[in-house]
Order: sequence, then structure tokens, then C-alpha cells
Amino acid sequence: MRRSLVAFWAAAAALVAAAFLIPAAGSAWAAGTAGTTAAPPPSSPSPSLLWPCYDPLTYPPSRPPLTPPTAPGTPQKVMVANNYVELRWGASTDAEGIACYQVFEERNGTSYKVGTFGPTVTQGTVVVEYPPYGTASRVATLYVVAVDRWGAVSPRSDTLSVTINNDVVFSPSWTPSPTPAIACRVSYASYTWFGGMTSNLTISNTGRTIIAGWRLTFSFPDAGQHVTNGWEADWAQTGSSVTATGLSNRRDLAPGESVTVGFNGSHTGANPWPTPFRVNGVTCS
Repeated sequence: MRRSLVAFWAAAAALVAAAFLIPAAGSAWAAGTAGTTAAPPPSSPSPSLLWPCYDPLTYPPSRPPLTPPTAPGTPQKVMVANNYVELRWGASTDAEGIACYQVFEERNGTSYKVGTFGPTVTQGTVVVEYPPYGTASRVATLYVVAVDRWGAVSPRSDTLSVTINNDVVFSPSWTPSPTPAIACRVSYASYTWFGGMTSNLTISNTGRTIIAGWRLTFSFPDAGQHVTNGWEADWAQTGSSVTATGLSNRRDLAPGESVTVGFNGSHTGANPWPTPFRVNGVTCS
């Protein structure tokens, strides 16, 4: 009987010791030495699946050699609404396990993180930069990386380009309608005698708009041809170039309207007809 009591109390003492010593030993990894943070055992992943994806990124003091995940598949556009882009991508693989996927927008050579998604998520919506004021659209360039449970980052995926349209309505600046081009026809007839000529010209407006302040120009082919006087217009000659300007009472030609003018001139033996004829800088038929 006495021997049984001794065995009982010995067993009870062993249980008490186990109750206090085993938890203490187990907490040694969690707490570590005072003032330090103990690293997880080399065979264990990080204590939390999400810590590598926090900002700023902090690593444990001791990590195994890192093998980055494989690159995610090329992202594809699912839907675009304003500056919200929904996209999907192919999953990465990693021996330590994926902690998260991160989506970046590339602007002028700098990458900006626009979304973080869980380890099993391969489709999500991000918000990208809106087009600048007054710009009709801009192209957002997106790519995806995977982060494993030790914080190793995969190579970036191929990029996806998405056009973001500016839906703000702007009042367009007023632009005057272009003045329709004029259309004209000039007929020329000249009577020639020894040393002189008399020429008549009919100017017709064949277009659909008024010819305001008509001005006829042409050049004589021969250096010996000269205007001496004219009628129904103000005539002038410089070198071989001749100009006739409408008189005050006939300066404008309405569509379908014509005016006949003429001049007397001189020549030195040859009187070829001039061409081309232009009205207000437009070549006439």
C-alpha cells in the first residue's frame, strides 16, 4: 500500500512538471530571447501568409535561400468602366506557396502598385490613373507579379495595355466654318493689228459663293506686250504681270454672274494669248 502511494505521487509530480515545462519550451520559439525576435525554424514558412504583401515589405531576420515564383500569365482585360479595370491572369507556382498577387501600373518608366490580391485570386479590379484634364484618353500599362510566403517576388508578367477614355464633356472651342473656295471661268479674245491689239475678257463666277472684290491677274507670254489703257476695271502692269481690279460698282460677283472688261495694248510683232488667268489667286478654267 505504501509503495502504491509513492508511485501515485511520483506520477502526479511528472504531470505537473509537464504542464509547466512543455508550454514554456514551446513559447521559446514564439518569444525568443529578450530584446530579439526569433526566426521561424528553417523548415517552416512565415507565421502569416499575408505579411510579405504588406507595405512596407519587411523580411524575417533569417530566411532560406529564396526561389521566386514563376511569372504570372499575361493579364487579360475583362471589363473597363471609367478608370476601373477588371483583369485576369494565369496563376504562378512556387514550392513555398503563393502569398499574394500584386498588380502594377507603369507610368513614364515608374511602377505604381494599384492592387493586391490573395494567393488563390487570379481576377480582380484595380483603379488606374485618369486621363489629364482636356485629354480625350490615355493608355494604362499593367502587369502582375506573384509574392511567395517568404517574400520572394516573381518576374513580372507580360504587360496589358488598356485605353482609359475621358468621359468629361468639354465645350468645344468655336471654329469658324472655312470659306468655300471660289470657282471661276475667264474667256479671252484679242484682235491684233500691226503693233497693237484690242482684247476683251469675260469673268464668270461658276461657284456657289460670292466673289467679293474680284481681282484678275495674268502674265503676257511675250516681253513686247503691254497694256496701254483699259475699261470696266482698274488696269496695271508690272513687267509682264497684269492686274485688273473691279470698279466700285462691280467689285463683287454673285454665283452665276459675269463681268466683261477689256484693254488696248501694244506688241512688237507677236501677240500670244496669256494663260493662266486667276481671280483672287484661284486659277480659273
